[in-house]
Amino acid sequence: MKKALAWAMCIAWMAVIFAFSAMPGDVSGAQSGLITEVLMRLLSPLSDDGISAPAATVEWIVRKGAHMTEYAVLFLLYHRALRLSGAKRPGLFALALCAAYAATDELHQRFTPGRGPSPVDVMIDTAGAALAALAHALFRAASRGKKAPRGVSP
Repeated sequence: MKKALAWAMCIAWMAVIFAFSAMPGDVSGAQSGLITEVLMRLLSPLSDDGISAPAATVEWIVRKGAHMTEYAVLFLLYHRALRLSGAKRPGLFALALCAAYAATDELHQRFTPGRGPSPVDVMIDTAGAALAALAHALFRAASRGKKAPRGVSP
């Protein structure tokens, strides 16, 4: 039952990503624009001290941060489902599945009005999954009292 639920959660999250990608460019832009506006208001007290960022930069960070977050969550869901299914290297397979889904998601955007495919977004999505993989590995190592994985310094 746990395994079926884990895979169902993967499919549900993939559907969420698909739904976001199916939004026309103007709708998607309005959503990120709203978040950008809120962040700009929160950052406005800092601008008196000479710290500020153009709205376009903040919006870019919001949009790309959303990409990374979506795929970080997808990695964690895939990892759990694969582990429960008995995969030998669930992290590696989860990362590969995230990269593959990112590529198909960008292809899907080719057919969405006002949107288009971006190889850079595939890399950003995959980077979000890779960061989740790194965080997961560090957390597991810390919880077991072991050193961080080779090549990773705390």
